[in-house]
Amino acid sequence: MGSLAIQTAAGLVLARLLFPADFGLLASVYVVTGLTVLFFDLGLSGALVRSRNLTEELKATAFWLNALGGLVFLGLLTALGPLVAGFYGDDRLRWLLPLAGLPFAVGLQVVHSALLQRRFAFRALASTELVAAVVGNTLAIVAAAGGAGYFALVVGPPVQALLLTAMQWRLVRWRPRSFIRIAAVRELWGFSGGLLGYAVVDYGVRSLDVLLLGRFYGPTDVGLYNRAHSLMVLPVQQLNSVLGRVMLPTLSGLGDDLRRVGSAYLQAMRLTLFVALPTLVGMAATAPALINTLWGPRWLDSTVAFQLLCLAGAARVLTGGTGWIYQSQNRTPLMFRMGVLTGVVVAAGTVIGLPHGLVGVAAGVTVATWLTVPFNLLVPSRLVGLPAMAVLRSNAATMLCTALMGVCVWAVPVVSPLRETAVLTLLLQVLAGLLVYAAMGLLLQRPLLRQLVSLLRRRRRR
Repeated sequence: MGSLAIQTAAGLVLARLLFPADFGLLASVYVVTGLTVLFFDLGLSGALVRSRNLTEELKATAFWLNALGGLVFLGLLTALGPLVAGFYGDDRLRWLLPLAGLPFAVGLQVVHSALLQRRFAFRALASTELVAAVVGNTLAIVAAAGGAGYFALVVGPPVQALLLTAMQWRLVRWRPRSFIRIAAVRELWGFSGGLLGYAVVDYGVRSLDVLLLGRFYGPTDVGLYNRAHSLMVLPVQQLNSVLGRVMLPTLSGLGDDLRRVGSAYLQAMRLTLFVALPTLVGMAATAPALINTLWGPRWLDSTVAFQLLCLAGAARVLTGGTGWIYQSQNRTPLMFRMGVLTGVVVAAGTVIGLPHGLVGVAAGVTVATWLTVPFNLLVPSRLVGLPAMAVLRSNAATMLCTALMGVCVWAVPVVSPLRETAVLTLLLQVLAGLLVYAAMGLLLQRPLLRQLVSLLRRRRRR
């Protein structure tokens, strides 16, 4: 959670120092480099965590695949610079693309991070990520304050990746003693091939909105949309990251005991949704005051898109834990096929909404994402013997509490005499949301509240 706080705080400062077009320009770059990240990691981190017989050959092969992949992709990004600049009609992208690819060449901690996860050394892992985030984001803020403009957004990640590598290598003394082994590649690919395919399809679809907005509407609209999406996805990503590190090795350790796998999955989803759903709905309800307070009036044109994307985020968290099932049960090829089906639906929604600008794209993505929820719950639930709608039924009380809270929070500016003051309105909305959700939670979710408090206390003692 510390790295989330740093990232959020840095984003707020940078939004005040830079313009939407600056963020839009870099968002266009990260559409390409983000896809490269998937190949750079090759899905091997998950394979290493999942492996029940992690040999030296597997670790060394994964390390060298990632190391060589980083250099190859840096060269590829350099070669693609002129093509990407031509696609967007902006020659600045010619040199920004290889600069944004530097973290891939210096980020050599994939195996070390996986080994820390296998040891359940999550505090050490979080500490390294926190320190790296502080240094990288501080550098970006200093550059922005010094007038570097959009360049400030690319100077931090290489330093952050290099520092993270150094710290995790210090924590984990493992070093590669051999080179790539074909047999190890086959074994790793048996797991990571489907996972990589799913990740590529998922990322491609989720980046289509930025790609099309950048091509047809320019960097300002991309910047508004991208910042709205980034703010929405921060709590979702953090929850998925923290729980994913715990749940994947936990469910993998349960092996073929499907009853226990299903029970652990449902319990994790109850905790996830109890926190994530009210956060997303609350952000949507407070959007005008929230954006004005955090970023300033120059970003208010992103308000409606942000509200719609928060609703899309709610659909995503409902199905976000299904990846744990696919991976723990070694069904990543099925995960890939379901990703393709989901991708087709969401891509269609994106294209349909494109003529109406950033709001139209956000609306298309939101409607399409909700249409994918039923089959994305049905298929993985059957793998572990759960009813198709088990997640929805077990979280009905949370959804009811969230809906009532959302209505109350949305109504605050309507009845409050302070609605012209963004900061005070936001404070009142947050207070109202906390009180209503806490009251409803005590009434309908008391056992879950006790469990959440107990988990927080145990985490604090550690």
